[in-house]
Amino acid sequence: MERGWLDRARRVDPRIWDALLAVAIVVVGVVGFALREPPPNEPPPALGYALVIVAAGSLAWRRRFPLIVLVIVAAAASIGSLLGYWPEFVLVLWIAVYSAAANTERDSLTRVLAPVAVITSVAIGLGERGGRGLNWVDVLSDLVVTFGVPLVLGRMTFNRRRRVLRDRELATREAVAAERAAIARELHDVVAHHMSVMVVQAGAARAVGESDPAAASDALRQIETSGRTGLAEMRRLLGILKAEGDGDGRAPQPGLADLGELLDSMRATGLAVEAVVEGSTRPLPPGVDLSAYRIVQEALTNALRHAGGASARVLVRYEPAALELEIADDGLGPPDGPSTQGQGLIGMRERAQLFGGAFEAGPRPGGGFLVRARLPFEAPT
Repeated sequence: MERGWLDRARRVDPRIWDALLAVAIVVVGVVGFALREPPPNEPPPALGYALVIVAAGSLAWRRRFPLIVLVIVAAAASIGSLLGYWPEFVLVLWIAVYSAAANTERDSLTRVLAPVAVITSVAIGLGERGGRGLNWVDVLSDLVVTFGVPLVLGRMTFNRRRRVLRDRELATREAVAAERAAIARELHDVVAHHMSVMVVQAGAARAVGESDPAAASDALRQIETSGRTGLAEMRRLLGILKAEGDGDGRAPQPGLADLGELLDSMRATGLAVEAVVEGSTRPLPPGVDLSAYRIVQEALTNALRHAGGASARVLVRYEPAALELEIADDGLGPPDGPSTQGQGLIGMRERAQLFGGAFEAGPRPGGGFLVRARLPFEAPT
């Protein structure tokens, strides 16, 4: 239950969280401003409230326009400090500096933050001394505490995100290579099967060539059919690096004819799943048949992993020139983010693209997750 709540929270648009944060900081700032001790020579209260609202409200755009928000907040804090309102702007300025440091490249951040930090710290120092000159020790202290600390924390967040992104990109590239190698091994087995059939049929044609011309002609037709199919699969196999050393390649490859067994196994593990077939069923090219099965298998495995006891539906649609697959569940689906786009989705996409097809996957509007693939029957030219 707790995990489901966290998954839903991760899917909320970050802009909504920023807006809620801005509203909360506005409320805190206004309440703090109302409860403050009035400074000497009280300026117009409306101006103080306006500065607090503008500074805190700008935090709603802190991730989209972090440097602009930093300038707005720093300007409001500087004016407020000169008017004697400095403590009311501490929190909002910290958040603005942290957000800018966590969401901006170093060069752009330095060009904006350096002058903003100096000007704002000087304004704070003048405000604290009531305009009676500057204590540069206090200015330096304000620089370190008000800007240095959130700057360091923000850069730590920025660097951590960059490392995570780099690791994910590396993992994605490795997953793509692994999936292509797996697909190549499977297609290699398909091609090898057709080559074996051609050898057997050629031997039979040679043996009966003179005594039974009709049988020899039939064998030659089968050789032609197997050859055309093998060549089509070979075109897909070319360009994919074939990894070596995994298995002996003699295991029969599954296809949509084995879909019933796959669904039974999924039901046995707790996933309620149904299948619907539309259109006129027909023999499929071996590569398409194998890839269709693998896509359904991986999509149902993901549903079992992430749907949390929900149900799934498999739609197989035979069109004149292509096979369409839709696998939908009504569960939570995987959390958003690159980490969820793992080897499963990568492999399904690679299989669809291998045949010149299309692939898409993502949350459904009404809840759950949808995988859709289209596999053309003819090899791309």
